[in-house]
Amino acid sequence: MTGGQEFPDLPGLDTVDGLRRMMNKAGLYEKILRDFYVRFIDEPRAIREAITSGDLAAAERHAHSAKGLAGTIGAPSLQNAAKALETVLRDGDASLEETLAQFEHELRMVLDSIANGFGIDRAD
Repeated sequence: MTGGQEFPDLPGLDTVDGLRRMMNKAGLYEKILRDFYVRFIDEPRAIREAITSGDLAAAERHAHSAKGLAGTIGAPSLQNAAKALETVLRDGDASLEETLAQFEHELRMVLDSIANGFGIDRAD
């Protein structure tokens, strides 16, 4: 990517905010987004496995990490969905499946945007 602000359209991401958080360094932002993709591609599976095994604390930690990093990359809808999931996991709310599905939807949108925007070959 060049030094200009020629960033691809990334649905689900506020690239102006994300770039601002990276001191307007487009190359750094792209690297962080690519790292986010690799780190979170299997996150729904990891969260579901933790829930199935009864380790809600681990599932909550996964949601907490997603919440923080979503904020860092400028993904407010994903950040909100991760926050809601974290709360439901902590409080034992009955809407767990619905909240998890919303989180998965928002995460998939961000991951697809990153993959499409940067030509990442998806094996899934």
